Amino acid sequence: MTIDFHTHCYPDKIAEKAVSGLSSTGGIKPYTDGTLRGLSDLMKEQGVRFFVVNNISADAKRMHNVNDFAISIDGGNVISFGSVAPFAENATDELERLKENGIIGIKFHPYFQDFYVDDPRLASLYDKARELGFIVLFHAGSDISFEDTERSSPKRLREAAKALGAFDGNDIVLAHWGASMQSESVISELCGLPVYFDTAFGLGYITEEETSAIVKKHGASRILFGSDSPWSTPERELSFISRLGLADDDLLKIKYKNAFSLLSRHGRNMC
Repeated sequence: MTIDFHTHCYPDKIAEKAVSGLSSTGGIKPYTDGTLRGLSDLMKEQGVRFFVVNNISADAKRMHNVNDFAISIDGGNVISFGSVAPFAENATDELERLKENGIIGIKFHPYFQDFYVDDPRLASLYDKARELGFIVLFHAGSDISFEDTERSSPKRLREAAKALGAFDGNDIVLAHWGASMQSESVISELCGLPVYFDTAFGLGYITEEETSAIVKKHGASRILFGSDSPWSTPERELSFISRLGLADDDLLKIKYKNAFSLLSRHGRNMC
């Protein structure tokens, strides 16, 4: 079995525009049409049993609609994460709405949402997310569509994880092997902390040597498989991970065991 902890899709009426725009700014090609159906078909074809959809609310105006979509697709083999615009006046109310509708996780993207992860103005929002017991997943490190590389640097992520209660047992996930294109700082600042890393969009952006060093220092029990579909595929990312020479049990932990345990702990039926 495989569980993909990092995927994206969009409402049918905007999927083509969303994928086209992101493809243009990032200079990358999509592997699906951006719809839930396209994503589901890809997951099924490539042996993924459950997948987490990371929704992103770029601003306060679109936040409610983004989360309506997140709520509407949640269930079965889809685990849908909501999103709140960090500085929206009703952000904490929106977290309550997501919780009331069975959403167990939220996604923050410091570049598309225009904030720094350790901004002290986020204290009350982080407190609310911690109080409600959400899994919190951050885009971590650089982003190929933006020149700024500091919004979610490993040092800043370390402070955000503290604020969100990672050291008190709350579940924080840092995407892209801890921080995209900042592996040296991941190893020095983040490895060994009580947070998860996901493996999304690693192929071509992190070396096998860097990845092996991260797994060795952080531990396979804290790594979740993610593809970042539609921007990569499970087969592509798993082919990269398979070249690391991991022990069979460590590979299974990354492919599904860690995610199964984490999602089950948050009340999701994984049977």
